[in-house]
Amino acid sequence: MNYKKELIVRSIKILDIGYITAIYFILGIILAKLCDKYLGKFEEKKADKKSIFQHIIELSLYLWFIGVVIYIVRNLVPLIPFPLEGIYGFKHLKVKELTTATVFSISFMYFQVYYQNKIKYIFSKINI
Repeated sequence: MNYKKELIVRSIKILDIGYITAIYFILGIILAKLCDKYLGKFEEKKADKKSIFQHIIELSLYLWFIGVVIYIVRNLVPLIPFPLEGIYGFKHLKVKELTTATVFSISFMYFQVYYQNKIKYIFSKINI
């Protein structure tokens, strides 16, 4: 077994995981801010005029939208080339973190102020 090659390939993989994580995180923040800009500020006075059922339907549709965005991003990020592709036979597309998009999902939902305020509002109105 060639330990030098193994060490280099694993080091490249660690760099690639950081690269993928940074891409997903940055895209999550950018797209979250774009969604907030498009949706505007959550206004409780306007929300009070709607029924709780209508809010739940809106949130469900919004979650559907979030799922579609996650799917699209998860399929676009692998198209971004990795600078160290092919060195010592390293294959960027084999890194599992490339297709999971967990970091993107978390950052995308966490940085959406409108989405968070909507959920908080709905939970404040539900008496369980």
